[in-house]
Amino acid sequence: MAEEAKAKGNAAFSSGDFTTAINHFTEAIALAPTDHVLFLNRYAAHVSLHQYAEALSDAKQTIKLKPYWTKGYSLLGAAYIGLNQFELAVTAYKKGLDIDPTDEALKSGLVEAEASV
Repeated sequence: MAEEAKAKGNAAFSSGDFTTAINHFTEAIALAPTDHVLFLNRYAAHVSLHQYAEALSDAKQTIKLKPYWTKGYSLLGAAYIGLNQFELAVTAYKKGLDIDPTDEALKSGLVEAEASV
């Protein structure tokens, strides 16, 4: 069931219907609450709608579920940038770089965040 809701969410996202995508990803999360990818997908839909507070919540949940997955810290930093909370974005990117100092997405995010502080 979660896979079916995820597939519907992905299809809605691909067609640009981000609100429907969020609804389907939320349904999938209710069925598989430990699947970090579902939070990543819903995060992307929220960002597409400039709903950065909701995206931030999904980024935090992604990190909670997979604390050593650097992508989560990229999401967190980007959400903070969307909220104009640049110092928190810097902190998020640095935490990710502590895990993987070679991560290019984290490096470029850090540069962007630091330039805005």
